[in-house]
Amino acid sequence: MSGATLPPIESVTGGSHGIEAGYDQMLALAERYERQAGDFVEMVGLGARVMADGDLLESSVLSPVSFADAEVQVLDATTGADGLTVRALGIEADALGVRAVVAAFGAGDALSRHATETIDHALGRVTAAALPALLLAGGITYAWFSTLSPEEQAALTERLGDDLGLLLHDHPELAQHLVNGGGGLLGSIVPGVGLLDPGDGPISGATTNDAARLMALLLGNDTDYSVTRRDDLDGDGATREAPRTLEDLVRQLSATNGLDLTDEGNHGAIQVQQVGQEPRERYIVYLPGTDDMGPVPASGDRVRDMETNYQLIGGMDSAYGRGIQQAMVDAGLTGKDVMLVGHSQGGMVSASLAADPEFTRHFHVQHVVTAGSPTAQVPHLPDSTHALHLENRGDAVPLLDGEDNPDQPHRTTVTFDQGGHDVADNHGLRRYADGAAAADASTNGSIRDQVERMRADGFLGGGPSGPVRTWVISR
Repeated sequence: MSGATLPPIESVTGGSHGIEAGYDQMLALAERYERQAGDFVEMVGLGARVMADGDLLESSVLSPVSFADAEVQVLDATTGADGLTVRALGIEADALGVRAVVAAFGAGDALSRHATETIDHALGRVTAAALPALLLAGGITYAWFSTLSPEEQAALTERLGDDLGLLLHDHPELAQHLVNGGGGLLGSIVPGVGLLDPGDGPISGATTNDAARLMALLLGNDTDYSVTRRDDLDGDGATREAPRTLEDLVRQLSATNGLDLTDEGNHGAIQVQQVGQEPRERYIVYLPGTDDMGPVPASGDRVRDMETNYQLIGGMDSAYGRGIQQAMVDAGLTGKDVMLVGHSQGGMVSASLAADPEFTRHFHVQHVVTAGSPTAQVPHLPDSTHALHLENRGDAVPLLDGEDNPDQPHRTTVTFDQGGHDVADNHGLRRYADGAAAADASTNGSIRDQVERMRADGFLGGGPSGPVRTWVISR
């Protein structure tokens, strides 16, 4: 993005400079205190053993005055008012205090999350209770709307879209809370939705993830897939240079995403790029997002549809995820170091696969980069996997998990602002390429550590690229 103004970065959460990393550092300090206290206690025991040594006691008759003085000095140094025993107790108390502070902070964070979930769940139930009135108001509004001329209808629709887009950009937390109340909403209007509640959520009752599982089941929960090697697309839209920056990663992802613009038969295409040379080669897997945005999947074989979105938010297997794993096996990536780069649904499936023990049994997922993806439904990633999540203010899609991303030392969320009233445009990869460029230029510690780790692991830095190969996944 040379010569252009970079979008401002509004917030950075998680990562090496995040809250959880700070907790870890505090606990490491407590552990050092405890080791030091243990060393002092060991010294106290050594002093006692020295003074009780038989040879030393026998020699005391030769100089009883100096022996008594030495005994007093040792006792004072070990068990005296300012001795090692007292110091060890003080240091141990400091360690306990640090651990207590971390526990209190953690409990406060958990209480805050629980309160938010409870309030949002109640909001969903209130919305369900108000549905009859809302439907009536909607019917009256539609009747009035139908009396307008086509030009007036188009102008009003455009204005409403702009207003809603601006509302989303200025107050994204409203949309997030509404989405997070999805469990309460469905729990009120759909009998038996509680059967989908596994009882392991933050609250008693169905959550938005449970609601997504219900939608996936209603749509058939199809996980059958087919994978087709498309050597005719190898290199199409792909650079022959290994990525140097985060912006390069997103722009290559955009090129992969564009493979289906001229041929619908390319829907479901993913690409695998080799960086570095054998035996130190690495692989980057580019995973585009949703092709079919209809609330009910259209007939056909498109795998990147709303059913897959519901499955991913609900923590279920999907045909897209299974197909990606098969394509990577076919590409010879078993046992290799890989990076998953995904947009929208592609980022969702990237995080889901990186957290799946069955998937990581085949591949060593060192890095995940997501752009415009809801990923909070994946609460934990392995410590060996580092994730960078890019989110654009005003993009509704990252809000569809209803929650903020977890704050973890190896997981960084970067929110930038290059949004406006056009919700679809805010979600575009063009915006995310600019956001990635802003992250490249950032001096934030968590971002810098993530990027430097990508460089150290050989995924960024430029140089010639190996073959870029293409697979198409379908149902």
